[in-house]
Amino acid sequence: MRTMNTHYIYRMQRFILVAAMLVALVSCQRRPLEYFYKPEAKIILKVDWSDFPEKPTGMTVFLFKDGEAGQAFSTSDVDQTELNISAGRYKLFVMNQSMTEFGGITFKDMYSYENAEAVISKVASKWYAIMKGVIASQEGDELPGVGSQPEDLGIAIAEEFTISEDEVKEFNYQYAKWRKGKGKQDGDGEAADDAPVDKDAPALRTISATAHNVVSRLHVKIYFHNIPTLYSVRTSMEGLADSYMITQKTTSSRTVAQLMVKWDIHVTSADGVDGYVETTIHTFALPDGVTSVAQRDPRANIFTVQALHKDLKTITEEVYSVGDKFAISFPAKIRLQMDLEVGPIILPYSPGGDTGGFISYVEDWDDVIDVPIPI
Repeated sequence: MRTMNTHYIYRMQRFILVAAMLVALVSCQRRPLEYFYKPEAKIILKVDWSDFPEKPTGMTVFLFKDGEAGQAFSTSDVDQTELNISAGRYKLFVMNQSMTEFGGITFKDMYSYENAEAVISKVASKWYAIMKGVIASQEGDELPGVGSQPEDLGIAIAEEFTISEDEVKEFNYQYAKWRKGKGKQDGDGEAADDAPVDKDAPALRTISATAHNVVSRLHVKIYFHNIPTLYSVRTSMEGLADSYMITQKTTSSRTVAQLMVKWDIHVTSADGVDGYVETTIHTFALPDGVTSVAQRDPRANIFTVQALHKDLKTITEEVYSVGDKFAISFPAKIRLQMDLEVGPIILPYSPGGDTGGFISYVEDWDDVIDVPIPI
Protein backbone atom coordinates (compact mmCIF):
# COMPACT_ATOMS: atom_id res chain seq x y z
CA MET A 1 0.00 0.00 0.00
CA ARG A 2 2.84 2.36 0.84
CA THR A 3 4.54 1.47 -2.45
CA MET A 4 1.43 2.44 -4.41
CA ASN A 5 1.15 5.75 -2.57
CA THR A 6 4.81 6.52 -3.23
CA HIS A 7 4.39 5.71 -6.91
CA TYR A 8 1.26 7.83 -7.14
CA ILE A 9 2.92 10.77 -5.45
CA TYR A 10 5.93 10.47 -7.78
CA ARG A 11 3.67 10.57 -10.85
CA MET A 12 1.81 13.61 -9.55
CA GLN A 13 5.08 15.44 -8.92
CA ARG A 14 6.18 14.76 -12.48
CA PHE A 15 2.83 15.99 -13.84
CA ILE A 16 2.98 19.19 -11.80
CA LEU A 17 6.57 19.82 -12.92
CA VAL A 18 5.73 19.36 -16.59
CA ALA A 19 2.66 21.61 -16.27
CA ALA A 20 4.72 24.31 -14.59
CA MET A 21 7.31 24.15 -17.37
CA LEU A 22 4.60 24.49 -20.04
CA VAL A 23 3.08 27.48 -18.30
CA ALA A 24 6.48 29.14 -18.05
CA LEU A 25 7.20 28.40 -21.71
CA VAL A 26 3.89 29.82 -22.90
CA SER A 27 4.30 32.88 -20.68
CA CYS A 28 7.74 33.48 -22.12
CA GLN A 29 6.50 33.19 -25.70
CA ARG A 30 3.58 35.62 -25.12
CA ARG A 31 5.58 38.22 -23.24
CA PRO A 32 6.29 40.42 -26.27
CA LEU A 33 2.59 40.51 -27.09
CA GLU A 34 1.66 41.48 -23.57
CA TYR A 35 4.44 44.02 -23.28
CA PHE A 36 3.53 45.87 -26.48
CA TYR A 37 -0.21 45.35 -26.24
CA LYS A 38 -2.36 48.42 -26.83
CA PRO A 39 -6.16 48.28 -27.19
CA GLU A 40 -5.81 49.70 -30.72
CA ALA A 41 -5.12 48.62 -34.27
CA LYS A 42 -3.39 50.53 -37.06
CA ILE A 43 -5.57 51.47 -40.04
CA ILE A 44 -4.34 53.13 -43.24
CA LEU A 45 -6.66 55.72 -44.82
CA LYS A 46 -6.03 56.40 -48.52
CA VAL A 47 -7.65 59.40 -50.24
CA ASP A 48 -7.96 59.80 -54.01
CA TRP A 49 -7.98 63.49 -55.08
CA SER A 50 -8.09 62.89 -58.86
CA ASP A 51 -11.67 64.23 -59.15
CA PHE A 52 -10.79 67.47 -57.33
CA PRO A 53 -9.45 70.55 -59.19
CA GLU A 54 -6.04 70.23 -57.54
CA LYS A 55 -4.43 68.16 -54.84
CA PRO A 56 -4.64 70.09 -51.55
CA THR A 57 -1.71 70.83 -49.29
CA GLY A 58 -3.56 69.49 -46.26
CA MET A 59 -6.71 67.66 -45.21
CA THR A 60 -8.83 67.13 -42.12
CA VAL A 61 -10.17 63.72 -41.07
CA PHE A 62 -13.43 63.56 -39.11
CA LEU A 63 -13.77 60.21 -37.32
CA PHE A 64 -16.94 58.97 -35.64
CA LYS A 65 -17.20 55.91 -33.38
CA ASP A 66 -20.62 54.60 -32.41
CA GLY A 67 -21.74 56.09 -29.12
CA GLU A 68 -18.95 58.66 -28.93
CA ALA A 69 -18.51 62.27 -30.03
CA GLY A 70 -16.69 62.87 -33.29
CA GLN A 71 -13.03 63.77 -33.36
CA ALA A 72 -10.92 65.49 -36.01
CA PHE A 73 -7.29 65.94 -36.90
CA SER A 74 -5.51 67.74 -39.74
CA THR A 75 -2.50 66.44 -41.64
CA SER A 76 -0.33 67.36 -44.60
CA ASP A 77 -0.23 63.68 -45.65
CA VAL A 78 -3.08 64.03 -48.13
CA ASP A 79 -2.58 60.78 -50.07
CA GLN A 80 -2.67 58.52 -47.06
CA THR A 81 -2.54 58.76 -43.30
CA GLU A 82 -2.76 56.29 -40.45
CA LEU A 83 -5.33 55.88 -37.70
CA ASN A 84 -4.72 54.02 -34.45
CA ILE A 85 -8.19 53.10 -33.23
CA SER A 86 -9.83 50.78 -30.74
CA ALA A 87 -12.45 48.13 -31.47
CA GLY A 88 -15.80 49.51 -32.61
CA ARG A 89 -17.92 50.59 -35.57
CA TYR A 90 -16.73 53.70 -37.41
CA LYS A 91 -17.76 56.30 -39.97
CA LEU A 92 -15.46 58.98 -41.33
CA PHE A 93 -15.19 61.73 -43.89
CA VAL A 94 -12.34 63.91 -45.09
CA MET A 95 -12.23 67.50 -46.34
CA ASN A 96 -9.46 69.46 -48.01
CA GLN A 97 -7.57 71.83 -45.75
CA SER A 98 -8.84 72.77 -42.27
CA MET A 99 -12.04 74.56 -41.30
CA THR A 100 -10.20 77.80 -40.50
CA GLU A 101 -8.73 78.07 -44.01
CA PHE A 102 -12.05 78.86 -45.69
CA GLY A 103 -13.35 82.41 -46.00
CA GLY A 104 -16.46 81.81 -48.10
CA ILE A 105 -17.71 78.84 -46.08
CA THR A 106 -18.77 78.50 -42.44
CA PHE A 107 -18.86 74.97 -41.05
CA LYS A 108 -21.66 73.81 -38.77
CA ASP A 109 -22.14 70.68 -36.60
CA MET A 110 -18.99 69.10 -38.00
CA TYR A 111 -18.66 66.76 -35.01
CA SER A 112 -22.08 65.23 -35.74
CA TYR A 113 -21.85 62.82 -38.66
CA GLU A 114 -25.49 63.15 -39.70
CA ASN A 115 -25.68 66.95 -39.34
CA ALA A 116 -22.30 68.13 -40.68
CA GLU A 117 -22.94 71.11 -42.93
CA ALA A 118 -21.01 73.62 -45.06
CA VAL A 119 -22.81 77.00 -45.09
CA ILE A 120 -22.08 79.93 -47.39
CA SER A 121 -20.67 82.84 -45.40
CA LYS A 122 -22.76 86.02 -45.48
CA VAL A 123 -21.62 89.55 -46.25
CA ALA A 124 -23.57 92.81 -46.15
CA SER A 125 -24.19 94.60 -49.45
CA LYS A 126 -25.38 98.20 -49.54
CA TRP A 127 -26.12 97.89 -53.26
CA TYR A 128 -28.30 94.80 -52.74
CA ALA A 129 -30.10 96.43 -49.80
CA ILE A 130 -30.97 99.51 -51.86
CA MET A 131 -32.00 97.41 -54.83
CA LYS A 132 -34.37 95.40 -52.61
CA GLY A 133 -35.76 98.58 -51.03
CA VAL A 134 -34.16 97.97 -47.63
CA ILE A 135 -32.79 101.10 -45.96
CA ALA A 136 -31.20 101.03 -42.52
CA SER A 137 -33.26 103.11 -40.11
CA GLN A 138 -30.14 104.37 -38.43
CA GLU A 139 -26.42 104.05 -38.80
CA GLY A 140 -25.19 100.66 -37.62
CA ASP A 141 -28.35 98.78 -38.53
CA GLU A 142 -27.55 95.45 -40.15
CA LEU A 143 -28.04 95.23 -43.91
CA PRO A 144 -29.46 92.06 -45.49
CA GLY A 145 -26.73 89.48 -46.05
CA VAL A 146 -25.81 88.01 -49.40
CA GLY A 147 -23.80 84.87 -49.98
CA SER A 148 -20.07 84.86 -50.53
CA GLN A 149 -18.53 82.64 -53.16
CA PRO A 150 -17.60 79.32 -51.53
CA GLU A 151 -14.13 77.96 -52.19
CA ASP A 152 -13.84 74.52 -53.76
CA LEU A 153 -14.61 71.98 -51.05
CA GLY A 154 -13.47 68.39 -51.52
CA ILE A 155 -15.29 65.77 -49.45
CA ALA A 156 -14.31 62.09 -49.28
CA ILE A 157 -16.67 59.76 -47.42
CA ALA A 158 -15.48 56.27 -46.52
CA GLU A 159 -17.72 53.23 -46.20
CA GLU A 160 -18.66 52.34 -42.63
CA PHE A 161 -16.32 49.78 -41.12
CA THR A 162 -15.97 47.70 -37.95
CA ILE A 163 -12.86 46.70 -36.00
CA SER A 164 -13.45 43.70 -33.71
CA GLU A 165 -11.73 42.91 -30.41
CA ASP A 166 -10.21 39.82 -32.01
CA GLU A 167 -8.76 41.94 -34.81
CA VAL A 168 -7.17 44.29 -32.28
CA LYS A 169 -5.62 41.29 -30.48
CA GLU A 170 -4.41 39.82 -33.76
CA PHE A 171 -2.88 43.13 -34.81
CA ASN A 172 -0.99 43.39 -31.51
CA TYR A 173 0.24 39.81 -31.83
CA GLN A 174 1.47 40.39 -35.38
CA TYR A 175 2.94 43.74 -34.36
CA ALA A 176 4.94 42.06 -31.58
CA LYS A 177 6.28 39.52 -34.07
CA TRP A 178 7.15 42.32 -36.50
CA ARG A 179 9.07 44.18 -33.80
CA LYS A 180 10.96 41.05 -32.85
CA GLY A 181 11.82 40.45 -36.51
CA LYS A 182 13.16 43.98 -36.75
CA GLY A 183 15.43 43.40 -33.77
CA LYS A 184 13.56 45.82 -31.53
CA GLN A 185 14.11 45.01 -27.85
CA ASP A 186 11.88 45.15 -24.80
CA GLY A 187 12.86 46.82 -21.59
CA ASP A 188 13.34 50.38 -22.81
CA GLY A 189 11.25 51.58 -19.90
CA GLU A 190 8.42 52.83 -22.11
CA ALA A 191 4.92 51.88 -20.96
CA ALA A 192 2.83 50.00 -23.53
CA ASP A 193 0.01 52.56 -23.52
CA ASP A 194 2.43 55.38 -24.28
CA ALA A 195 4.50 53.65 -26.95
CA PRO A 196 3.52 54.81 -30.47
CA VAL A 197 3.03 52.18 -33.15
CA ASP A 198 6.00 52.19 -35.50
CA LYS A 199 5.15 54.10 -38.67
CA ASP A 200 6.63 51.35 -40.83
CA ALA A 201 4.68 48.56 -39.15
CA PRO A 202 2.11 46.68 -41.27
CA ALA A 203 -1.48 47.86 -40.84
CA LEU A 204 -4.49 45.74 -39.99
CA ARG A 205 -6.52 47.19 -42.86
CA THR A 206 -6.61 49.88 -45.55
CA ILE A 207 -9.65 52.13 -45.96
CA SER A 208 -10.08 54.05 -49.23
CA ALA A 209 -12.16 57.11 -50.10
CA THR A 210 -12.44 59.37 -53.16
CA ALA A 211 -12.78 63.13 -52.77
CA HIS A 212 -15.41 64.96 -54.82
CA ASN A 213 -15.90 68.70 -55.16
CA VAL A 214 -19.29 69.65 -53.65
CA VAL A 215 -19.13 73.20 -55.04
CA SER A 216 -20.73 74.02 -58.40
CA ARG A 217 -20.33 76.72 -61.05
CA LEU A 218 -22.92 79.19 -62.33
CA HIS A 219 -22.03 80.72 -65.70
CA VAL A 220 -24.16 83.62 -66.90
CA LYS A 221 -24.33 85.49 -70.24
CA ILE A 222 -26.30 88.73 -70.60
CA TYR A 223 -26.86 90.00 -74.15
CA PHE A 224 -27.08 93.74 -74.85
CA HIS A 225 -28.04 95.98 -77.75
CA ASN A 226 -26.12 99.28 -77.90
CA ILE A 227 -23.40 97.68 -75.81
CA PRO A 228 -20.89 100.56 -76.36
CA THR A 229 -22.98 102.65 -73.94
CA LEU A 230 -22.50 100.12 -71.13
CA TYR A 231 -20.31 101.25 -68.23
CA SER A 232 -20.77 98.48 -65.66
CA VAL A 233 -23.08 95.62 -64.65
CA ARG A 234 -24.22 94.25 -61.30
CA THR A 235 -26.62 91.38 -60.80
CA SER A 236 -28.11 89.25 -58.06
CA MET A 237 -29.38 85.68 -58.24
CA GLU A 238 -31.90 84.78 -55.55
CA GLY A 239 -32.93 81.25 -54.59
CA LEU A 240 -29.53 79.55 -54.65
CA ALA A 241 -28.67 76.89 -52.08
CA ASP A 242 -27.44 78.27 -48.78
CA SER A 243 -25.58 75.15 -47.68
CA TYR A 244 -24.45 71.62 -48.46
CA MET A 245 -25.20 68.69 -46.13
CA ILE A 246 -21.90 66.83 -46.18
CA THR A 247 -22.81 63.22 -45.37
CA GLN A 248 -26.28 63.46 -46.89
CA LYS A 249 -24.61 64.48 -50.16
CA THR A 250 -27.18 67.12 -51.01
CA THR A 251 -27.98 70.80 -50.67
CA SER A 252 -30.29 72.06 -47.93
CA SER A 253 -33.70 73.67 -48.47
CA ARG A 254 -32.48 77.08 -47.28
CA THR A 255 -31.73 79.69 -49.93
CA VAL A 256 -29.48 82.70 -50.32
CA ALA A 257 -28.86 85.45 -52.87
CA GLN A 258 -25.45 85.69 -54.52
CA LEU A 259 -24.09 88.69 -56.40
CA MET A 260 -22.21 88.83 -59.69
CA VAL A 261 -20.08 91.95 -60.04
CA LYS A 262 -17.09 90.95 -62.21
CA TRP A 263 -17.73 90.62 -65.96
CA ASP A 264 -15.98 90.14 -69.28
CA ILE A 265 -17.39 91.99 -72.30
CA HIS A 266 -17.61 90.71 -75.89
CA VAL A 267 -18.85 92.39 -79.10
CA THR A 268 -20.66 90.07 -81.52
CA SER A 269 -21.83 92.28 -84.40
CA ALA A 270 -19.72 93.80 -87.14
CA ASP A 271 -21.03 97.27 -86.38
CA GLY A 272 -20.06 96.92 -82.72
CA VAL A 273 -23.59 97.48 -81.48
CA ASP A 274 -24.46 94.04 -80.14
CA GLY A 275 -22.61 91.91 -77.62
CA TYR A 276 -22.73 90.27 -74.25
CA VAL A 277 -21.09 90.17 -70.85
CA GLU A 278 -20.36 86.95 -69.02
CA THR A 279 -19.16 85.73 -65.65
CA THR A 280 -18.83 82.55 -63.59
CA ILE A 281 -19.30 82.25 -59.84
CA HIS A 282 -18.87 79.47 -57.29
CA THR A 283 -22.11 78.30 -55.69
CA PHE A 284 -23.77 75.34 -53.98
CA ALA A 285 -26.24 75.43 -56.91
CA LEU A 286 -29.95 74.83 -56.30
CA PRO A 287 -31.63 73.95 -52.98
CA ASP A 288 -33.10 70.55 -52.03
CA GLY A 289 -30.57 68.74 -54.19
CA VAL A 290 -32.29 69.85 -57.40
CA THR A 291 -30.31 68.78 -60.50
CA SER A 292 -33.05 69.10 -63.13
CA VAL A 293 -35.18 72.19 -63.75
CA ALA A 294 -37.81 70.63 -66.00
CA GLN A 295 -41.27 71.86 -64.88
CA ARG A 296 -39.67 73.83 -62.06
CA ASP A 297 -41.31 77.06 -60.90
CA PRO A 298 -39.58 79.92 -62.78
CA ARG A 299 -40.05 82.14 -59.71
CA ALA A 300 -37.81 79.86 -57.64
CA ASN A 301 -34.85 81.93 -58.88
CA ILE A 302 -35.10 85.66 -59.49
CA PHE A 303 -32.26 87.17 -61.53
CA THR A 304 -31.96 90.97 -61.33
CA VAL A 305 -29.72 92.88 -63.75
CA GLN A 306 -28.76 96.53 -63.34
CA ALA A 307 -26.71 98.07 -66.14
CA LEU A 308 -25.09 101.45 -65.55
CA HIS A 309 -24.84 103.74 -68.60
CA LYS A 310 -21.64 105.64 -69.39
CA ASP A 311 -23.30 108.90 -68.40
CA LEU A 312 -23.09 107.51 -64.83
CA LYS A 313 -26.72 108.50 -64.33
CA THR A 314 -28.87 106.13 -66.35
CA ILE A 315 -29.56 102.64 -65.00
CA THR A 316 -31.38 100.00 -67.01
CA GLU A 317 -32.90 97.27 -64.85
CA GLU A 318 -34.37 93.94 -65.92
CA VAL A 319 -35.77 91.23 -63.65
CA TYR A 320 -36.02 87.64 -64.89
CA SER A 321 -37.70 84.55 -63.41
CA VAL A 322 -35.21 81.83 -64.32
CA GLY A 323 -35.96 78.88 -62.03
CA ASP A 324 -36.59 76.65 -65.06
CA LYS A 325 -34.08 78.26 -67.45
CA PHE A 326 -30.75 76.78 -66.31
CA ALA A 327 -28.89 74.34 -68.53
CA ILE A 328 -27.34 71.81 -66.12
CA SER A 329 -24.39 69.54 -66.89
CA PHE A 330 -21.99 67.40 -64.87
CA PRO A 331 -18.37 68.03 -65.87
CA ALA A 332 -15.46 66.54 -63.97
CA LYS A 333 -13.98 68.12 -60.84
CA ILE A 334 -17.09 70.11 -59.81
CA ARG A 335 -20.49 69.02 -58.50
CA LEU A 336 -22.42 70.47 -61.44
CA GLN A 337 -22.42 73.30 -63.98
CA MET A 338 -25.34 75.68 -64.45
CA ASP A 339 -25.50 77.89 -67.53
CA LEU A 340 -27.92 80.77 -68.07
CA GLU A 341 -28.45 83.23 -70.91
CA VAL A 342 -30.78 86.26 -70.79
CA GLY A 343 -31.48 89.27 -72.96
CA PRO A 344 -31.02 91.10 -75.13
CA ILE A 345 -31.33 94.16 -72.92
CA ILE A 346 -31.83 97.32 -74.95
CA LEU A 347 -29.61 100.11 -73.66
CA PRO A 348 -30.22 103.81 -74.43
CA TYR A 349 -28.64 104.76 -77.72
CA SER A 350 -25.58 106.98 -77.63
CA PRO A 351 -23.83 107.88 -80.91
CA GLY A 352 -20.20 106.96 -81.32
CA GLY A 353 -17.93 105.29 -78.79
CA ASP A 354 -16.89 101.69 -78.22
CA THR A 355 -16.65 99.22 -75.31
CA GLY A 356 -13.23 100.50 -74.26
CA GLY A 357 -14.71 102.35 -71.32
CA PHE A 358 -16.42 99.30 -69.83
CA ILE A 359 -15.53 98.71 -66.18
CA SER A 360 -15.41 94.97 -65.49
CA TYR A 361 -15.60 95.39 -61.72
CA VAL A 362 -16.68 98.26 -59.48
CA GLU A 363 -16.51 97.70 -55.73
CA ASP A 364 -19.44 100.01 -55.05
CA TRP A 365 -21.45 102.04 -57.53
CA ASP A 366 -21.63 104.83 -54.97
CA ASP A 367 -18.01 105.55 -55.93
CA VAL A 368 -18.87 106.48 -59.51
CA ILE A 369 -22.58 107.14 -59.86
CA ASP A 370 -23.95 110.68 -59.89
CA VAL A 371 -27.50 109.86 -58.73
CA PRO A 372 -28.95 107.36 -56.24
CA ILE A 373 -29.83 103.96 -57.64
CA PRO A 374 -33.63 103.96 -58.09
CA ILE A 375 -35.64 101.82 -55.69
